[in-house]
Amino acid sequence: MNITIRHVLVPVDFGPLSAKIVDFARAIGGGSLHADVHLVHVLEQPFMTTGPYEFLLPDTSVRRERLYAQARARLAVLAEDLRLNGLVATTEVRTGAATDEIIRAAVDYGADLIVMGRGERGGLQQLLGGIAQQVSRRVDCPVLTVGCHGGARMAAE
Repeated sequence: MNITIRHVLVPVDFGPLSAKIVDFARAIGGGSLHADVHLVHVLEQPFMTTGPYEFLLPDTSVRRERLYAQARARLAVLAEDLRLNGLVATTEVRTGAATDEIIRAAVDYGADLIVMGRGERGGLQQLLGGIAQQVSRRVDCPVLTVGCHGGARMAAE
């Protein structure tokens, strides 16, 4: 069996692990592989406030455009860093449910590997399985999850 990695999908949520996830993608895409790296951010709806107290924010075109522009700018910075390291990097902002949009992006880009953060959440999210676990169950390619303590592992089915 000959495994070729040409397209690496990297969902980015701009959380504390984002830089580390992009570093893993850089390591995988660089070197002898020369894989393209596709950075994707998903604007989930409904919009929620950030911080310790979350509440629903109304969806307005102004808010949507502002969040979209901010995400594009942040992705552009990450992509430029990858390009400076000799990689081909693309960016995209999608809107919808994170799990569904990551899966659609994997299909659209023909991802051979997905590199994403392993959420350290509790409560209902843990019961239902984190986004990385849900994605790994529904895609045909491997999913490499990066944890907050430096380790990476293949997501279990």
